[in-house]
Amino acid sequence: MGADEIRSQGFNLNELFRDVTYEIDYYQRDYTWGEEEVRTLLRDLCESFRNWSGDSLYRRRPHTAPQYFLGPFVYHEPSRNRRYLVDGQQRFVTLHMLFLQLRLWAQEAGDPQTVDQLNRVITTDGKHFCVGITDHDPVLRAISEGRKYETGTGDSLSRRNLWARSQQMESQLVEELDAEELHHFTEWLLKRVILVGIRAAGPDHGYRMFETMNDRGARLTAVDLLKSHLLSNVGAGEEQLNTQWQEMLRELSTDRDDPQAASRFIKAYLLARCAREGDADDRRQITTNLNVWVRHNAAHLGLITGRPDRFLEFVQHLLNSARLYRPFLAATRTLKREGDRLETVFYNERNGLGAQSVAVLAAIDPDDQPTNAKDKCRLVAAYIDRWYALRILQDLPVQSADADSLVHSELVPLLRTCRTVNDVAAALAGLVADDGGAIRDAVTLGLRGNNAHQIRYLLARATAYVEEACRRPYDVLDYLDRDKFHIEHLWANHHHRVRQEIPDKVVFRSLRNQLGGLGLLMGRENSSLNDLPLTEKTAHYARGNVLLGIMADGYDRRNPVLREFIKTHQLDKLLRPFGARDTMTSVIRTRQDLYLRLFEHIWEPGRLGLPVPTPPAPNGTAPTAAPIRQPQRRTATRGRRTQVAQMIQAQVLKAGTRIVLAYRSTEHWATIDEDGGIILAATGGTPYGRVDEAGAVARGTKTCQGMSEWHVEDETGARISLRTVRDRAVDAGLL
Repeated sequence: MGADEIRSQGFNLNELFRDVTYEIDYYQRDYTWGEEEVRTLLRDLCESFRNWSGDSLYRRRPHTAPQYFLGPFVYHEPSRNRRYLVDGQQRFVTLHMLFLQLRLWAQEAGDPQTVDQLNRVITTDGKHFCVGITDHDPVLRAISEGRKYETGTGDSLSRRNLWARSQQMESQLVEELDAEELHHFTEWLLKRVILVGIRAAGPDHGYRMFETMNDRGARLTAVDLLKSHLLSNVGAGEEQLNTQWQEMLRELSTDRDDPQAASRFIKAYLLARCAREGDADDRRQITTNLNVWVRHNAAHLGLITGRPDRFLEFVQHLLNSARLYRPFLAATRTLKREGDRLETVFYNERNGLGAQSVAVLAAIDPDDQPTNAKDKCRLVAAYIDRWYALRILQDLPVQSADADSLVHSELVPLLRTCRTVNDVAAALAGLVADDGGAIRDAVTLGLRGNNAHQIRYLLARATAYVEEACRRPYDVLDYLDRDKFHIEHLWANHHHRVRQEIPDKVVFRSLRNQLGGLGLLMGRENSSLNDLPLTEKTAHYARGNVLLGIMADGYDRRNPVLREFIKTHQLDKLLRPFGARDTMTSVIRTRQDLYLRLFEHIWEPGRLGLPVPTPPAPNGTAPTAAPIRQPQRRTATRGRRTQVAQMIQAQVLKAGTRIVLAYRSTEHWATIDEDGGIILAATGGTPYGRVDEAGAVARGTKTCQGMSEWHVEDETGARISLRTVRDRAVDAGLL
């Protein structure tokens, strides 16, 4: 290459990482990607893979599948197979962690072919990582070996963040993909995901490129281009529009130092108040290229050339909405329990429900008073939080895509028609009446393969609710922190201790993991209890929170506040101590009922400000107030997107179909319900959302390729795997 010659080349991930080591120069920053960036990348990759894998032509000829472009990166190459990253470190480190998590999964699944594929892009020689950043090595070793990394006071930001993001990846991958998709996803990821490398001539040239990209003026963003377009249409009003625009940016930066805040706000505003109902193309264009969408839809927005007042009015609405939006924006980062009482905003953001911002802006009118806007925000966030809790309790998907569907298909069309706070409350109350599925139906729900984050959330909310009612100090953020508080199993994983009471290992595993068999315990306490029997643990529990401490004999003595709470909530038979004569089954059933009763109080609509809808008058006359328009409700499989749910919907399988899994000479039976859920015959109760989870519980293993291992019986008694049933349906054009 010449002294300053720049070259570019496209690489798939297999080409990019195989037999190459990547390092970073001294001027590079720490690894700083947060939850949202990692969640978005994984979600986009998995959704793109699903679009590919759902096409039978691409499955037969994978090399013809469209490529997924992951952007450019800049590097220089001092020697063969050794590259220094100038720009792209965050993506490379994230992809490398993804490879590590996929390899762990493949090892657990006994898939040597996938393990071998991933080995080639993880290390160069079996020892040294392809992304060779020395500071990262201790964390990457721990991830690679499947052990916990103990963060210490001397750890860098990069190390702490690497460990947190790796744990996030582990949970999200299991949520996004079925076990049998692991091999196909890995092949697609390595061969069809593309980056374009821009090669600098050397380190000095690379540093100059880095400076150019980062220090010589910010690139024009979609927000800048939108502002330019609006300015070009206001004539003499340029100064007024510019002043309003700058004021809007200040409103959005006061509580959160985030350069993307303005872009996210404007996108959310356009989606909430301007996009056409049910128009997926509008949503896609606003999300990817908002300034182009505004220009192309000027007539729809009322932005008429020659009418500068319309453009000024559009920006004024943006400014007014930004002012009203500011408390919400602050609440997404800081828990606002008192005063504003916007704690559910924070919870939703933490739970990956960022689409709530669109619903909030759909409810807020630019001319609202600040108090009314805040009240609307509180109602919308509380409803979404309740929706999330109910979905967990019904073992339904709670990913970002599910929240997007709720917001765009149901909440936005409904909330746009609301004017007052009472309108919003009444509209959301109408949705509550149609939610379906009582909380108390979750009689066997607990820890499953992919829901540790959600179960922790339920436990944290219940624990905090009781602590607050009993006037005890608490920090719900500590409860949500997996390092500070562990999910404690009341019973150790020793079936032999209760074999006489519960002969079936599947029933034991299911009971042990039910909500009623769990609690939150400080990490150092959890580590010290190890495998003690419950009767020996309760004395230690007494030093913790009320929900665990109450199990110790005499805990409620000389505690009038606790006794009053028990009486008021009618929990005398549930929130109580247990003795040596209480069986595992009775304790867990009692505690399960206790948690479900608490959830009913926590998410009771009236407590959230959502009035119970008034029933029609006895004579059948309609109410005098104009009814709020209700959106059309989804009916298909209640949101499950699994292959079993698709087969039920296409009538390839019928509700009530019995399936069987044989493992180590034992047959485990289950039934498929009308929503595609899997109900184990041994346990009954809350359906498992996926065959992988049901199979893992039946087998007593961490993973299971459910589509291959569960079988149906035909009329002759021959057993056919669910995977074969699906493949035949695909070939017949039924799926």
